[in-house]
Amino acid sequence: MTRLTSESLMHVAEELDEYDMGLLRKTGCTLREIACQAVDVPEADVRAASISTPVAVIPITSGEGVIGYFAQAVQSIVNYIGFTSFVTHEHDVAGLAEGIERGAKIIFLADDDCFIAINLPCGLMADNAEATARGYVTALKCLSGELRNRKVLVIGAGLVGSKAVRSLKKLGAKVAVFDIDQAKTEVLVREYGVSREENLAEALQRHTILLDASPAVEIIQAWHIKSDTVIAACGIPLGLSSGAYSLVKNRLVHDPLQIGVATMLAMTVK
Repeated sequence: MTRLTSESLMHVAEELDEYDMGLLRKTGCTLREIACQAVDVPEADVRAASISTPVAVIPITSGEGVIGYFAQAVQSIVNYIGFTSFVTHEHDVAGLAEGIERGAKIIFLADDDCFIAINLPCGLMADNAEATARGYVTALKCLSGELRNRKVLVIGAGLVGSKAVRSLKKLGAKVAVFDIDQAKTEVLVREYGVSREENLAEALQRHTILLDASPAVEIIQAWHIKSDTVIAACGIPLGLSSGAYSLVKNRLVHDPLQIGVATMLAMTVK
């Protein structure tokens, strides 16, 4: 979670309505609908769970410490989906104890390397990398209309990118992958039979459906954008130049936490 910054999170809560309206306009789905579709759980189940499932967000201080506004941003997203949540006053183990004492049934907690949600009564755990991958693949499907038998370029073969490849293959997409670390790409070639791209600029010229899971900046330029280009960009920071962004902003889904957290919540409900 260390690529997130306080600046990227400080306005999440106040901008959720605007964000959700933009998501609906671009994809035809709300944030909650995307999360539910991503994990194949009926929206009615999420609504029902929200009535009786308090959620605690626990600040964790290990590693580089708490990112400013992180816990509050997570809480605001959970509340927006319809749940009642609170940020614990204590942190770390004391925060976990506080959350349980105050009746939380789902807890969210993150350190530098791992961000999870746990449904305590059910013993269900949702990992943010998996949730983010599934959520953004669903958003990409909504953006493009259909992914089966369509060419999709995944940029970045790290934790989220590799899980996105698996989800895309399940949907029947024809997946190509680029990563500067070719060894990572080779693993996905062996496991999922994806195509390996060795030159990103050339790959971008051949693809109009993109899932950017890379932390690299300005790797997608204006000349890569076509009239039918759609992009689901879960990488932090956003990998588009300002020129590329201006051309594709109405066919682009990107946020610091919203889709990942909402999908984690849906996963713990399921």
